Amino acid sequence: MEFDLHPSVTLRSGTFSAVVAPGEVVLAGLNDNPVLRRFLFLFVSGNCSRLLSGINRRSVSIEVRRAFTAFQILQIIRESYHTIVFVEHDPLLYEGAGEEMAPQVGEALRQLGQGALVVLYTEFPDPSFEAMARLADRVFYLASPAARPPAPRARGRGRERYPGGLPRGQQTLGGV
Repeated sequence: MEFDLHPSVTLRSGTFSAVVAPGEVVLAGLNDNPVLRRFLFLFVSGNCSRLLSGINRRSVSIEVRRAFTAFQILQIIRESYHTIVFVEHDPLLYEGAGEEMAPQVGEALRQLGQGALVVLYTEFPDPSFEAMARLADRVFYLASPAARPPAPRARGRGRERYPGGLPRGQQTLGGV
C-alpha cells in the first residue's frame, strides 16, 4: 500500500519515513485522500498538535492517541496494530527524559515500520527529531511555496567591466 502525501512524497508500507514540511502541505495530503479511508490510521500527537484540528475526520478513518511523556509515546508505538501510523513530533516530550529516549522512540518507530507505514512529522526539526530521523528509511524535507526564493530576473544587459575601454597598454587576444 502506498499514498502520496505530496506530489514529490510517496509513502509506502514497510517503511519508516521522517517528514519536515509546513502544516498546510501535510493537511492537504491527509484530507480527502481515498487511500486513508480504507486502512486503520493512527494519529499520535504530544501535548499540542498543529495538525489535528485541520484534519477532516469524515475523510479519514482515524484513531487519535495523545502522549504526554516520551514513555507514553513509546508505549503507544509498541501497542499499535494500525496499518498507517502518523506521529506528530512534540519536542517538549523529550525535555528532561534523557538523551537516550529519542533514539529509543526512533528505534521503536523503525521496528513498527517493518510491518506498517510509519511517518514521523514535524514542521520545525530539533535535535530529538533529528536523532529519530537518523533511523528512518527515508527523510523528506519540503519547503512551503512562499518560502522559496524568487526566481532571478533576467537583465537586459550585463554589467560592463571597463565602460571607457580597456586600460592603457592592455591588448585583447584579437590584437596579438
